[in-house]
Formats: sequence, C-alpha cells, structure tokens
Amino acid sequence: MMSPENALKHTSRGSHHFCTNFQGQFADVVCLNNYYSWYHDMGHLEVIKYQAKYNLEQWYLKHHKPIIQTEYGADAVAGLHMDPPMMFSEEYQQEVMMNYFSVFDQFRQQYLIGEMIWNFADFMTAQSTTRVAGNKKGIFTRQRQPKTAAFVLRDRYWKLANQTGPRNTEL
Repeated sequence: MMSPENALKHTSRGSHHFCTNFQGQFADVVCLNNYYSWYHDMGHLEVIKYQAKYNLEQWYLKHHKPIIQTEYGADAVAGLHMDPPMMFSEEYQQEVMMNYFSVFDQFRQQYLIGEMIWNFADFMTAQSTTRVAGNKKGIFTRQRQPKTAAFVLRDRYWKLANQTGPRNTEL
C-alpha cells in the first residue's frame, strides 16, 4: 500500500500525452490537467464527454495507476449570462463542469480517485488578448463572491460526501 507522505505523482498537461509518456510508470498517482472546449475546440461543449472519457481510459490502460483530475474548468465573467451558454458566461462554466462530472462519475468507483476544479477564485494575470482582467476560472470572484459554479460544485461535493456504498480500495 502506498504511503501518502511518500506518494510520487506525475502530472500531465494536455490531451494525448499518454501516447508518448514514459514517466507515468514511475508514479504512484497520475494527475491530469485538461481544459476541453476551452483552450481547444473552443465553445464546443459536446466534445468534453468524449475527450475526457478517452483520455482517462488511455492513461489508465497505459499505466494502471490511480488518477486524479487536478485541473479542469472554464473562465466565467461574474454576472455574464447567456442562453445558449457561450464562452465566458456563467452558464458555459456550469455546463463545462457538468460535462466533466458525468465522465468522472463513470470512473469514480474504478480508478479516478479525485477531482479538483481550477480554480477556487479568480486571480490577476498579465494582460493579454486571452484574459478579461485576469484568470476567471474561479468558482468565486476575486472578492470571494460566489458564481453559479460555486453552488453547482457545493451540491456535487455534498452529494458525493453523503453517498454510501462499496469503494475500490485495491488500486
């Protein structure tokens, strides 16, 4: 059994590094950072489920290690609402999360041992054409006011914490 103090993790950014990755074999846990329908396939919410599922499956098939999704999400400008959901709206951020959740739930009892949204709160970054006054992937604003995503995440984690049933502890 792996000791939490001595666990070696390997973090991969991007989608298909499992094809050429060799470091994962030395890790106890594989950590994945992906932003489907944000940095590529922008605005296409429909690809998240397919890409996230494929990526998780391929990493597990290659290394047979537990996986933590350590980053995922989308920017949302607080108070920007759009129907249908469009990039930078609170609805888009919420839909991105819900699409990831449906994939996480498929693998939670198998080898996906954790999920961490990026990020807790918005934060300032250097000016660029890809940022609207900083990184807006937070579920809270810089002033710590909740966006719609904060309530979605709270509901999810509350439900997960209160679920009962067998867990796979033999990873």
